[in-house]
Amino acid sequence: MSPAHPKDDESRVRRRDEIATAAIEVLATQGLRGLTHRAVDAAAGLGPGSVNYHAPTRSRLLHLALGQLFVRDFEVAGATFGSLVDVKPLNVDVVVSRIIDFIDAMTSGDAVKRVIARHIMLGEAQHDDEIRELFDSQRAAFVTYTQWIVASLDSEDPPSDAETLVVMIEGLVQRQVLIGSRLSPSFIEHMLRTIVVASPLVED
Repeated sequence: MSPAHPKDDESRVRRRDEIATAAIEVLATQGLRGLTHRAVDAAAGLGPGSVNYHAPTRSRLLHLALGQLFVRDFEVAGATFGSLVDVKPLNVDVVVSRIIDFIDAMTSGDAVKRVIARHIMLGEAQHDDEIRELFDSQRAAFVTYTQWIVASLDSEDPPSDAETLVVMIEGLVQRQVLIGSRLSPSFIEHMLRTIVVASPLVED
């Protein structure tokens, strides 16, 4: 058997990404019950049975979708917080501003569907150990990513403060998407400043 051509590998990766994106779309618009191979085929614009080749089970579909969520959310985090590396000295005003930007990016456009799909899959994770482990590992990676931000604010306990920051962001993102009325930007800024300044992130 001849070895796989690199372009064939790229094609498979691209197709899996398309399927994962379609699975997120189905979850967000039709819920977990609507997540069928036929529905994902249609959402991805593929012929009947195409998804079955790459994800033969619903569990595999959920794995692909969750992996895609992680990649996309990290892209947003990198685009929002990445340039903070060059801000010297890093201060609360700048961090709060970027957190607001991140929350806005995560609660508008296509990102809204990712938040809804994540919420649905989080419920499924309560009954599926593999999905639960994926959630835990992905969330731990995001907490680790934020440690350098709180460390730059002279945190005495970056792991703990990073967890505080992520809990705060998670709550605000879900609040903006999953509850009917949205908080105003000014209210979010006031709340963030109150919490960040009052927390161990900043010491006088």
